[in-house]
Amino acid sequence: MAAKRASGADKRKLFEAEALPHLDAVYAMAVRLVHNADDANDLLQETVLRAWRFFDQFQPGTNCRAWLLTILFNNFRNGYRRASREQPASATGDFDHRLEAASLAEQPQEANPETAVAIRSMDREVESAFNSLPDEFRSALLLIDVQELSYQEASQVLEVPVGTIKSRVSRGRNLMRQALQTYAKDRGMIRE
Repeated sequence: MAAKRASGADKRKLFEAEALPHLDAVYAMAVRLVHNADDANDLLQETVLRAWRFFDQFQPGTNCRAWLLTILFNNFRNGYRRASREQPASATGDFDHRLEAASLAEQPQEANPETAVAIRSMDREVESAFNSLPDEFRSALLLIDVQELSYQEASQVLEVPVGTIKSRVSRGRNLMRQALQTYAKDRGMIRE
């Protein structure tokens, strides 16, 4: 059934079946883009509203997650980027603290404290290296490595050629490798 021919109830059922299972992935991307849980919720809400409004343009059988991420990136480009520059500095720290607390709650209770400290330290180092990447590399890595979109789908989301996505992913991974090399050497994870 095509989305544009669906009645109101059918459209809702189709939207719920196609789009709603991807909201966690879309929210995760929103958090990465705006670095603030409240702004990410706003961005997600705007994305869902636009997706619903334009659901008749969605082609059933295609990747709905990629379609939603395209809407998310367009919303971000059209206003949330400006708003995120004005966010209070503590908002990111608050979110990171809540995220870390939730992550620790999911870990087994018998975890070794030294291992937990080392993992948190490495996570911070990786997060710092990732956040230091230019936006275009960070976005490409998020779509390919985190969201597991194909290069073609990421190309459509970011509205750039596939070759550009491949280049950005390669360069982003290389920058991450360089940024983390000293950290890994200092801790004996790799040798010179």
